[in-house]
Amino acid sequence: MERGFSIINIRQLREDVRKWRIKEAINTISLARNRVEVLRSLLRDKESTIRGNTLFLIEKMVKENILKPEELEELLDDIIALTKDSNERIALDSIKFLKYILENVELSNESYNKIMKTLMEVVESGKGVLGEYAAEGLGVLGVKITRLVRKIVQFLVSLIKGSKEREVQSAALTALTEIATKSKDKEIVEEIISEFMDFLDSDDSYIKERTLSSLTRVLSSQRTTVSKGLLDKLKEKISGLKGGYLEEKADLVLNAISTKEKESTSQYAGYKIEQLLDMEKHEIVAEMAKENEEILDRIVDMLSSQDYIRRTDALWVISRIVDFLGPSRAYSILPTLGDLIKSPNPWVRNTAIKTLSNIYFLYPGTKEYIISLLDLLLKSSDKRAVEAGLELIKEITTHSPTKDLFKAVIILTLKRLRDETVRLPILRFYALTAEHFLSLDREILQKLFDELNEIYKIASDEEKKIIISLLDLINTILKRETENGSIQ
Repeated sequence: MERGFSIINIRQLREDVRKWRIKEAINTISLARNRVEVLRSLLRDKESTIRGNTLFLIEKMVKENILKPEELEELLDDIIALTKDSNERIALDSIKFLKYILENVELSNESYNKIMKTLMEVVESGKGVLGEYAAEGLGVLGVKITRLVRKIVQFLVSLIKGSKEREVQSAALTALTEIATKSKDKEIVEEIISEFMDFLDSDDSYIKERTLSSLTRVLSSQRTTVSKGLLDKLKEKISGLKGGYLEEKADLVLNAISTKEKESTSQYAGYKIEQLLDMEKHEIVAEMAKENEEILDRIVDMLSSQDYIRRTDALWVISRIVDFLGPSRAYSILPTLGDLIKSPNPWVRNTAIKTLSNIYFLYPGTKEYIISLLDLLLKSSDKRAVEAGLELIKEITTHSPTKDLFKAVIILTLKRLRDETVRLPILRFYALTAEHFLSLDREILQKLFDELNEIYKIASDEEKKIIISLLDLINTILKRETENGSIQ
């Protein structure tokens, strides 16, 4: 028995926490004279499983009003410390828990400042998924605590303008969008929209396109909040983007600005979501999901339904409102979408591929998942799975070119060229994405050249035609690199 821990068995408690016996652990902790010290010791435990499970344990105690807000604040420094844990799952869980605290617990000014500083550091670190979740937390904080919102907005704007890291820019845009969408402060909403207008002058195509997505979401909920003067300026700015590659996104913003009457969702308030879907009112459900987060959560849950029709209904709706999901929901549906892209139904497969691609564009932190999914698909013995993997990377590279992903796909597919069942789809993929060969390292290009030379001997006539054109292109690139190198 440890000093100051009253009549509890610490060894048994650790075992309960490790083995997920949460009810027993809570009962034990309730007997402690100083349960804060008990929980602190668990948060600092050398075993990662215990640290991670303790976060869940504390959250459950908060939800059940067993742990008081002032006790939680005493543990805040240790919870914050776990955002830098070597175990990324624990770091992510601690960031999620901080968001829960912001949404559900009233804290002191000092504690809010600590959380703000922590989340800012995570966003600025560019740690992919961690940064996206931290951005959501900053969004909640910016809406909840008005005295901090300007400091947060200024910080986020400086990151977008100053950072060159895509993950940092993405997370900062996510946080700004969350604040502008949910804030009840007209001045703050208009201030952020004005910053968005400045971002549209950026030379970075990603910033421009991502800003348009943010504006669509913000204006869908805040159009009546924004002054007519600012809306007119924004409309003029957006109209100047029509006619180029941003036209589709620009049209979505203009539609959100427009005062034209849309079919009102209020007349369907008495209907269940399932009834509306059965009535083919998918557009209405999509609009309702944009306006109501509870409905949005129900649609997200429906994507995992055992009912095939309901899954496809949910996929249709989600594919139309990806910009409104936010990181948490977007990350939660990745495994389901990964399964759906292997569907024998062409519409389901293609819609899931486009939705995954849009999520990757909005949240670059999904790169690790996308790479692991591509690895699984491209190594599959199922031709349809291989084709789905190739379609996914082709869709991603159309509006979000990424050297790392493309290089990974080339390495994975090189190993499959001797398999005649998937050789032709792979060669067609190479031909369709040949412009991206310029981004490949010389070593990869040389390996591809050598492998294509070997494959030519056993290829079909159709495959040989593609191989010849690819060899010619790669040879030209390699020669040019050699000439440039000798000049330098």
